[in-house]
Amino acid sequence: MTVLIKSYLSEQDPGKYENQSFEYTLTHSSGASFSVINFGAVITKIMVPDRSGRFDDVELGYKGLDGYLDNRSWHGATVGRSANRVKGAEYEIEGKKYYLPRNDGDNNLHGGDSCFQNVFWNARVLSEDDAYIYLRKTGIRTAFSIEGEAVLMEHLSPDGACGFPGNLEAEVFYAWTRDMTLLIIYSGISDAPTVFSPTNHSYFNLAGEAAGSVAGHILFIDADQVTEKASDNVPNGKLIDVEGTALDFRIPAPIAQTIGSDHPQLHYSTGLDQNYCLNTRGDATIPAAGLTEPVSGRRMEVFTNFPGLQAYSGNFLTGDSKGDKPYERHGAVCLEAQLYPDAVHHSEFPSAVIPANAKTFYITGYRFSVIK
Repeated sequence: MTVLIKSYLSEQDPGKYENQSFEYTLTHSSGASFSVINFGAVITKIMVPDRSGRFDDVELGYKGLDGYLDNRSWHGATVGRSANRVKGAEYEIEGKKYYLPRNDGDNNLHGGDSCFQNVFWNARVLSEDDAYIYLRKTGIRTAFSIEGEAVLMEHLSPDGACGFPGNLEAEVFYAWTRDMTLLIIYSGISDAPTVFSPTNHSYFNLAGEAAGSVAGHILFIDADQVTEKASDNVPNGKLIDVEGTALDFRIPAPIAQTIGSDHPQLHYSTGLDQNYCLNTRGDATIPAAGLTEPVSGRRMEVFTNFPGLQAYSGNFLTGDSKGDKPYERHGAVCLEAQLYPDAVHHSEFPSAVIPANAKTFYITGYRFSVIK
């Protein structure tokens, strides 16, 4: 299918970004569609059918560009260079110390407020053939087959941006696959060793973006362990078993089991906000996680070569809205495929540092379907 491109302007100042801000809509042969904008490489909308064929937007967000220009909740954003938290907002590479913005108490969250999610990316449309070639050159084994045109976002993050070394050429690729998977590919190459640990911060509510609590959504995560975190939500280097706890989603269970739980890890964030150590071990051909909304019948499965998955139940989600109904606490869930948080301080974690001049690829797919 052909990508639809249109201007995506500020209501407060329509002329300010007239030749700079655009929305790209990719439509699947099933009628499903999703939209991305080149500001922050943000996913703004995902329209998918329920079991009766009714389409709803299952992606939370804002009414327009003005909301995304001040995206404090990171709705739909590509975050980086470093997703999640870095303890003390500082780290070392090859003996040299680097300092990041402190935007989460004394720590750094998602690289900083002015990183990937707050810049305009250059975007271009790829043909289906070129999109397939792009997927193949990642070298990642998948079962995906591209359907239609794709969108490739490109950004040069200069040496020193947000406290990270090296000139980093970053790309984010968006496409549909034939089995209705929203496919995201991240790539990065730098002229110096640097952190490259991106993710997408989409908030999902499979009943519809303003449908309220996701407590009744059924969650599956293929992980025996999570990274234990301290009260500041930063991992302490230990892994803990989920067996017999409210964090265990190896057998699909309602998200409600984590809300109000007295488990210390859930208490810190008043709900689910945990990095899961995936059993899939980089195999993007099998589901790492899944989410089902029983009433609508919508299902979403997550495929990735990332080693971790941050599951977050919108514990502080209030006030944002695409329409007249503000989102409520626990009104969505994020399933963010990622490297482990604070990996720069834990050599036992998969490394978040890429060597100079070595192009690195990560892949995440959200497959949508319905249960009968």
